[in-house]
Amino acid sequence: MAPRKHVTLKLQDKLEVIKLINKGTSYSAISRQFGIGVSTISDIKKNKEKLEKFVSKTENGPGKRKTLKQPENPNVESAVFMWFIQQRRLHVPVSGEMLCEKARSFHRQFSKNNHAFNACKGWLDNFKKRHGIRRLKISGEKLSSKEDSIKPFQEEFEQLVIQKKFKAEQIYNADESGLFWRMLPDHTLVSSTEKAAPGRKIMKERVTFMPCANATGNHKLRLLVVGKAHKPRAFKSVTLPVYYRGQKNAWVTRDLFLDWFNTEFVPSVRRHLSSINFPMEAVLLLDNCPGHPSVEELRSEDGNIFAMFLPPNTTARIQPMDQNVIQNIKLNYRKTLLTNILADEENGNDLVVALKKINLKDVVFNLANCWLSVSSHLIKMSWKNFSPHLVAVNETTEVQEGSIIFTPLLVKLTPNTVISEDEIQQWASGGCDEEIQHQEILTDDEIIQAVTKEDIEKEKDEEFLPPSKVSASEATKALTTAIEWAEQNVESCEEVMLLSVCGTRHLITK
Repeated sequence: MAPRKHVTLKLQDKLEVIKLINKGTSYSAISRQFGIGVSTISDIKKNKEKLEKFVSKTENGPGKRKTLKQPENPNVESAVFMWFIQQRRLHVPVSGEMLCEKARSFHRQFSKNNHAFNACKGWLDNFKKRHGIRRLKISGEKLSSKEDSIKPFQEEFEQLVIQKKFKAEQIYNADESGLFWRMLPDHTLVSSTEKAAPGRKIMKERVTFMPCANATGNHKLRLLVVGKAHKPRAFKSVTLPVYYRGQKNAWVTRDLFLDWFNTEFVPSVRRHLSSINFPMEAVLLLDNCPGHPSVEELRSEDGNIFAMFLPPNTTARIQPMDQNVIQNIKLNYRKTLLTNILADEENGNDLVVALKKINLKDVVFNLANCWLSVSSHLIKMSWKNFSPHLVAVNETTEVQEGSIIFTPLLVKLTPNTVISEDEIQQWASGGCDEEIQHQEILTDDEIIQAVTKEDIEKEKDEEFLPPSKVSASEATKALTTAIEWAEQNVESCEEVMLLSVCGTRHLITK
């Protein structure tokens, strides 16, 4: 028998080996499939954590890499990559020379001397390979060309729909957005000259959330919510209504998105399609933001559920979730925020104290309720710019989701403060989120600090007390009070009946 030819697997193949091991595939079957020895498979299994951690830090997967070899200047590489990702998120074009110059700059700061660091073309090529960067120039940089790319893509998509015989139930869209969940309009806490006033820091607590639904609005997946803490104290002993993950900058990274796609999106879509007797095939439309894996990775094992990227710089024009859906979630969240602060009689006069009492558990539950309140009609309407013929929409039907009045609530909250209507609308619709997010970009010194001090951005939650256990008698008393208040103040009989049903169920199950 001829000796087996030596094979060096790519990192991507090694990850596939790990997946097969996790599924219980025999080592002999894996050996035959990849042409490697059983001892090699054992070594791959031993290095599972190192492999997965390494790949999770790349921009677009492991590419053609075969080893985990570290660079000569790991801190410099980490700093340059962190800077690069920030520029990507702001859609700032980055050239190879800009990366090389940034590497030289960081090296000077790390080494504290004039020792030369030759960030040449060879270093740049290796840097791109190590971090899975397929291209530097951001396609579609010329914003004026965005109109030209929309129609060809729509035609390409229509051909796909015809070829696959897709119905609207099988076509999905998802999009991320940042939310500063304690933020009120500036003038409610501080004048424009008091940039370092108490309270400004707590207003910058941020999460990223991502709604995902199909074109009919009949299937809305749980919101993906990414916060800075992996295991916030506020989540102790609580079943969350969202798909929560932690990341030190509250960013949706490639690794997080891939996890969501495989463990949440694909299974949820299959359950929905099975429930309505549709073929197990679907497509997910996404923008080309840096946190998204490649289309090759965003594919179910059978290849029947897959992703497709929209043309660059077209999100504001045709991406469905960006057509009032995300805005509506933010409008309702901020209405809930104001209502909860006003309802807190104990701390209602001290806004900073009232805002500090709001924790991540409140945020994810409020966001989940706001997403639940988004109607299927609004979601259908959001697809109109992308594909007018995809879903039948009665445009004469009134959509009331956007007609939330904030001025009376803010007047109650800060009666002696004058806030313009423009400022209120900017705050309520989420425009301020994007503005502050741009201000949150780390400086070079902050990047160096983050690289040299592990997990410097980790959220500690010390300001929050662990949730106390609510007794059955306290719950019953609270429900009774809520029902009495609703009977006196709420006009909708259905809402009062719903509260009564909740109270009855609680008493029965005590």
